[in-house]
Amino acid sequence: MTSNTSETPNPTLDASDNASIAESESVAEQPGVASTAELQAKISALEDALLRVKADYQNLQRRSTTERIEAVRYANAELMRSLLNALDDLDRALAVSGDATLDATVAGVRLVYENLQKALADNGLEVIESKGEVFDPAIHQALMRQPTDGHPPGTVIEQVARGYRLRDRVLRPARVVVAAPPIDGGQPPEAETENAF
Repeated sequence: MTSNTSETPNPTLDASDNASIAESESVAEQPGVASTAELQAKISALEDALLRVKADYQNLQRRSTTERIEAVRYANAELMRSLLNALDDLDRALAVSGDATLDATVAGVRLVYENLQKALADNGLEVIESKGEVFDPAIHQALMRQPTDGHPPGTVIEQVARGYRLRDRVLRPARVVVAAPPIDGGQPPEAETENAF
């Protein structure tokens, strides 16, 4: 006795169940519809591809972290290379300082100073010029206020220490003396100290 479920309905199932079985068997026989084994193979291939992409992403993260650490570690390498000329000049100046005249020593120090300024400027360092400028707390640090008739109030009348900026960021504000309005009654009092600002 051979059983053929696609042609003979099962008497224990109702009509709707027999229709579902017949429909699923006809879908499996249609061309272009994947079987369960084919679908499992596709799922396995996609899972494998996902694992590879995930591993590639983790490797990329690791590599970019390493590159960032290296970039920070050696960020100043170019600056250091440019300062080597100034260091060499200082070595030469110190080596001959005992035999050199005062003029030769001053000339050597001036050369070192110029080379150092050039190296720093080549790496983006700028001097903040302050004398005669209007006081700006973003780039100036007021050490004191000096009452004066010769300058408008709020003007920088003396630069005590240069300020520097690296491109557009202030590294050190210029330390300055700021003009204050003269005090009535003759003699100006002692200059007001930093607490005035």
